Amino acid sequence: MKKPFNWEQLMEWEKKYFLNPLLTAEEVPIARKIAEKVDQHFIYLSDGTKLLDMVSGYYSCNVGLKHPKISQAIREATEDFGFVGEVCFANPYTPIAAKILVEDILGPDKWCGGVRFVSTGSEAVEMALQVAKLYTNRPNIITRQWAYHGWTLGSGACSRLRSVARYLSSATEPGYQPLPGADVPGVFVVPGHNCYRCSLGHKYPDCKNKGDGTLPCVSLTESMILSIGAETVAAMITEIAYGASNIAPAPEYYPQLVKMLKKYGILWIDDEVICGFGRLGAWFGYQKYGGGAKPDIMTMAKGLISSQLPAGGVAVSKEIAQLLNTHRWTSVPTFSEHPVVMAAVIANLEVLIEEKVIENSAKIGEYIGKKLAELQEKHKCIGYFSGSGCLWNVELVKNKAKQEPFVAEDRGAILGHNIANWPVNIVGAKALEKGVLFEGFQPNCMNISPNCTITPELVDIAMDALDYGLTELDKMCD
Repeated sequence: MKKPFNWEQLMEWEKKYFLNPLLTAEEVPIARKIAEKVDQHFIYLSDGTKLLDMVSGYYSCNVGLKHPKISQAIREATEDFGFVGEVCFANPYTPIAAKILVEDILGPDKWCGGVRFVSTGSEAVEMALQVAKLYTNRPNIITRQWAYHGWTLGSGACSRLRSVARYLSSATEPGYQPLPGADVPGVFVVPGHNCYRCSLGHKYPDCKNKGDGTLPCVSLTESMILSIGAETVAAMITEIAYGASNIAPAPEYYPQLVKMLKKYGILWIDDEVICGFGRLGAWFGYQKYGGGAKPDIMTMAKGLISSQLPAGGVAVSKEIAQLLNTHRWTSVPTFSEHPVVMAAVIANLEVLIEEKVIENSAKIGEYIGKKLAELQEKHKCIGYFSGSGCLWNVELVKNKAKQEPFVAEDRGAILGHNIANWPVNIVGAKALEKGVLFEGFQPNCMNISPNCTITPELVDIAMDALDYGLTELDKMCD
């Protein structure tokens, strides 16, 4: 039987002893609430509030915030295991999880040769970068404007989104932020891909080269790689659809990009930490937007286990797997393939398959798209929306005709002054009054990413709350 908690005492201890990842100590009691419990779709706060979660944790609980089959698998695994190290001892769960991923899920695409498990998405990216350099014997990595790949040294160097990069700021002082990645040599930034607000000043689809149809962002990426020296570049890392930046790609982008990379022997690291396991209405994002292109290395986390426990992974091509299997690959994270975690991974994958979660995500994505189209017609503040499955972005604008954002810095903004006045937070605060949780990491971009098992009825509740919040923001439009 659980002991009753003193919620006020817990919040005081958190303010006094815990180093929060996003808030100052003074902001903690205002902005951070205690969750007493969760179920598949709702968060229950200690004050009795019930919130419909439309952000799915961190875009990460693909089968819900809590699923009974995964909980049962964790309980059963703890009857036999606490911990056993992976170097000398195999556990009964890892081979099953690896087989399901490599053969049952990725097998039809005929590219994957093996998978390795770690604990987080950032760690998966770190491992992917190491593998790329080992396989190619090249030192450099290409990343993109607005990317987010994690917070650790290597993954953080590949993250070029200011609002979630490593820096210090407060509500009263300007932010301190070293140039992201400046402390990690060999990481180079190329243009991002954002057809609504192109950083190169183009308008899609008129931007395409009249001769061969190449997108200018792909052409410039190639030119920059050549200036660095293509023979020095191990890999380019991309999110299929930007997660924290909230941008979906044009259909030509990945086929053109990957074709160009292959021309120079540069590996493609497909970061599927957010996009994988049904988030976009397909098992993986490359199947949705790749146009037939397949990764050389693919990172995963979040949806791999629906964030019920920490888990990540790296899948590699058959050619890379052959190299790694014929050499000693010195890489021993303590908690990789933790037996209890691997039991939960298996349960999560089985739920995704048995409950047809991928199919539901695709179907519900069509419904969300229709509801957003209705809201765009109604509200002055919606300039554009994009997405698929259970990952959508709504661009909030002060002037729709001019595509003018409320916050001029847009995706270059930091979490510094007056973020309560960011349009996403204004809309989010009003939606909370209706019992629905929306978030956005960018000032002008509302993220909609429910878990992939959500129903049309719950979507209707969420869209009514979003409608209510957007009505408030309309008052600030020109």
